[in-house]
Amino acid sequence: MAGPSLRVPGALLAGLTWVAAGVAGAGESAQEIARKSRERGALNLLDLTAELRLVTTGKDGTSREQRMVTSSRRVGGKLHSISRFTAPPGVAGVAVLTAQGEGTAADEISLYLPKLKRVRKIVQAQRGESFMQTDFSYADLGAQGAREDAVERAPDAVAEGRKCFVLKGSAGEGSPYGEVTLFVDQETYVPMRVEYRDKGGQLLKTFRTLKLKRFQERTLAAEAVMENQAQGSKTALTVLRLEASRLADEDFTERALERG
Repeated sequence: MAGPSLRVPGALLAGLTWVAAGVAGAGESAQEIARKSRERGALNLLDLTAELRLVTTGKDGTSREQRMVTSSRRVGGKLHSISRFTAPPGVAGVAVLTAQGEGTAADEISLYLPKLKRVRKIVQAQRGESFMQTDFSYADLGAQGAREDAVERAPDAVAEGRKCFVLKGSAGEGSPYGEVTLFVDQETYVPMRVEYRDKGGQLLKTFRTLKLKRFQERTLAAEAVMENQAQGSKTALTVLRLEASRLADEDFTERALERG
């Protein structure tokens, strides 16, 4: 059984989409809730450009700040996202392109490294690795072949002070995760909390939406955090700036990654 996966830097990168909806009916199925949550994502940035701040704090208390600019667009009916780091100098120019996969196939992730002046694909075996030394992994950038038809609905609960639908399921075969539990805000369908467990059921990471924000008739997570229980670290995400995207279809390609 496959379950939902969070789209963050889609939350973060790929899943940055769509307008908010009204309060759901009590009879909505798990599949309907999963679809709406996937469409809206955490950051809700379709056709927008956002500047994000990522602050990663290690177990020893030391922190590292990074900034990136990210945009999302539908190209040929598929969601594409592109993100480029702007700071600090050591990572400035590094760019990531995520393209929605066909059907239940995993999203395609391409990484541009300016020092090497080349683009490389993130293969399946690398999906569980840390994304740019944060507590997000490459697996968190896309859907990873999640099957919404196999998601099960659990009793409703309160997460981060909001009434939420609760969905449970196991991650796809290519995912580094085992069970995924998704807490979906009943009013906006924004994921308020996502709990990621390993194949043995141990809690690995928890994504939490700390602050919601309305922008151009949509709701998004203006502040969020990924807490890494396995490593004792966390990465805080803050939306610093939002504006309408000026990018075209051709800006969401590997060639565009290299152009800068």
